[in-house]
Amino acid sequence: MNLRTIVGRAFGLWWDDWVPFIALNAAWLMLQIPIVTGPPATAAVFAMARLTYNGEYWGPREAWAALRASFWPAWRWGLLNGVIVGVAVTNLLVYRQAASPSWQLLRVVWLLTTLAWLSLNLFYWPFWWSQKDQSMRATYSNCGRFVLLHPGLALSLAGFCLLLTLVSILTTLPFTAALTGWLALIGTTAVQESIKRQKAA
Repeated sequence: MNLRTIVGRAFGLWWDDWVPFIALNAAWLMLQIPIVTGPPATAAVFAMARLTYNGEYWGPREAWAALRASFWPAWRWGLLNGVIVGVAVTNLLVYRQAASPSWQLLRVVWLLTTLAWLSLNLFYWPFWWSQKDQSMRATYSNCGRFVLLHPGLALSLAGFCLLLTLVSILTTLPFTAALTGWLALIGTTAVQESIKRQKAA
């Protein structure tokens, strides 16, 4: 597995279902507004990405069912990430005036640690939807195992997705109309290809 193969396959899958994915992305954006539906909507996008990867049909009914099935697990995931990001942002803001080398180094560590944690979430829902034990601990353990097995791929995918997100934000449209679907398909493709290789070994 390499970055080019994973991204190429993911974008190919998106192109095959680009109309429903744009509609799904629009629904995802609207569901962020009430906040309460934000995390489950994210989980549902990854669920539809998995169906697309497996060559299965999906529509509004399947997306709604995935949102309902993942509602409370998604909120536990969202709260955990909210706390982690909140602590990191608070530390960076509170100690932004500290100019000593030790504080500068600490800020870099906080930032890198937060980015590393957030990068795990690219693989969180692909694993969650694929495994029998859908506990948060088991899911993050699988994410960590994936990173340890494929450190170069995981780092390059995280970097690519960060760049893709920044470009999408700066250009607004048309990229934001597809961003969530792209990220879900990239993470899902990477995880599913890894699972296939482990089963074949």
